Amino acid sequence: MDGRTHWTYRQDGPRWSLQLAEPALSRGQLLGFAGGALGMQLLVGFPLMLLPLWIAVYTGLAPLRRLARRLNSLDLRQDLAPLDVDLRYRELRPLGQAFDALLQRLRQRRARERAFVHEAAHELRTPLAVVATQAHALVQAPDAHARAMATAGLQHAITRSAHLSRQLLDLASLDNEQPAMPSAVDLVHFCAERLAEQAGMARERGIALELDAPDHLPARLDTLALQSVLQNLLDNALRYVGRGGRIDVSLDVTPDGPRLAVADDGPGIALDDRALAFERFWRGSGHDAQGSGLGLAIVARAAERLGGQVTLGDGLARPGGCGARFELQLPATVLGVP
Repeated sequence: MDGRTHWTYRQDGPRWSLQLAEPALSRGQLLGFAGGALGMQLLVGFPLMLLPLWIAVYTGLAPLRRLARRLNSLDLRQDLAPLDVDLRYRELRPLGQAFDALLQRLRQRRARERAFVHEAAHELRTPLAVVATQAHALVQAPDAHARAMATAGLQHAITRSAHLSRQLLDLASLDNEQPAMPSAVDLVHFCAERLAEQAGMARERGIALELDAPDHLPARLDTLALQSVLQNLLDNALRYVGRGGRIDVSLDVTPDGPRLAVADDGPGIALDDRALAFERFWRGSGHDAQGSGLGLAIVARAAERLGGQVTLGDGLARPGGCGARFELQLPATVLGVP
């Protein structure tokens, strides 16, 4: 119409016909309309719509900002107290609880480390003092016999210090929360090797050392942790069992998984003391054997690292004692080699 393009609409009825025509707008005209009339309306309307939204978001995020400020103000060398931040919203409370739980674990870990350092320093002080005393006696010895006595005392003190240092390092290594590195091993062959290493000392002390186990028992586990268990249990038994005594090591499979047991006919541990036997630096009474009080603590920690549990009971009865029996129950998941 009139040389211009129109948009048309037509509707027919029984006795009528309606036709409408509207001049078509070009893209430029549409953009001009949108940028003019609509643009002004949007320019005024957007701030009015966004302001309440911004206020709602800013107010809603206020608990998170308080949490961030509280976390940023933490001095991990001193302040590990609970955050005590009101997060207001139910959805945010698990976040605050998770941070408080993390701080609780850090507090417990720090307390263990401080106690460990304090106790280790205390325990090392005695053998080091003996080393210094024997060294002074060796220097001041007037004759060959005195020098020989001082040398023997010095060697004994050095051996004790080295043993304590090794146990402290083992315990620190087991306390490390790095994941265990399992490897394939034949438990029977592994136990036989550990007993062979202790056979010389057992013969010197007149102690019978026996292993009762199947021909083979393949497994996959942390061999360093297992070595800590067996080595410390054997060392503990050889230390307390008297001459002519007996140590039995057995390995079998229960419905719950492999079970390793070390039983002896030594003085044993009194029932009242068994709950404390696995505490660090705890020493029993009723014997004159020297020890650091760390061996059974290492056994308990290594058992946890293996995913198992160690228990203490009566051992091989003999006159003068009931003996001790330590059982390490391992999970069935360690059996077999994939």
